Amino acid sequence: MSIETTERYRRALETRDVDLALSVFAPDVVVHSPLTSRVRFSGHAELKPLLEVAYAHLRDVRFHTDTGDGETRVVVYTAQIRGEEIEEAAVLKLGEDGLITEVTLFVRPLPGLVALMDAFGPDIARRNGRTFAARLLAVAAKPLLAMVRSGDRRAVPLAGPR
Repeated sequence: MSIETTERYRRALETRDVDLALSVFAPDVVVHSPLTSRVRFSGHAELKPLLEVAYAHLRDVRFHTDTGDGETRVVVYTAQIRGEEIEEAAVLKLGEDGLITEVTLFVRPLPGLVALMDAFGPDIARRNGRTFAARLLAVAAKPLLAMVRSGDRRAVPLAGPR
């Protein structure tokens, strides 16, 4: 059942099918943000807008790892978000019925994570009726994104092997 669940999880993301995705999550699922421990999404009502935002922004999704057992699976994929590469690992906890009860997300590299924050934050705030927060998030992330992109291209290579 666990492989079947992750196969549907994968197919939902690749095809941007929100309803298919929701069908693999338990009604009381908890999703932990890759950005902060202060944000989590609980239940289908909070998860659906997150999936809609994610599916609107992620491009060229390619899964490359699915491992684990009947209680815990880890799936990993690469994608593009606003021109930045990301790799996301999702630790999926499964219930006895095979539905996902908990998800913890991890994203790398840093420019991709910040691009994700820049894209998702304002959209999720808007969908939650927080228009002022959406405007604030849209502005606040830009300098951080510029610094991270510049540092990734110019400063980080200086620390690498010759």
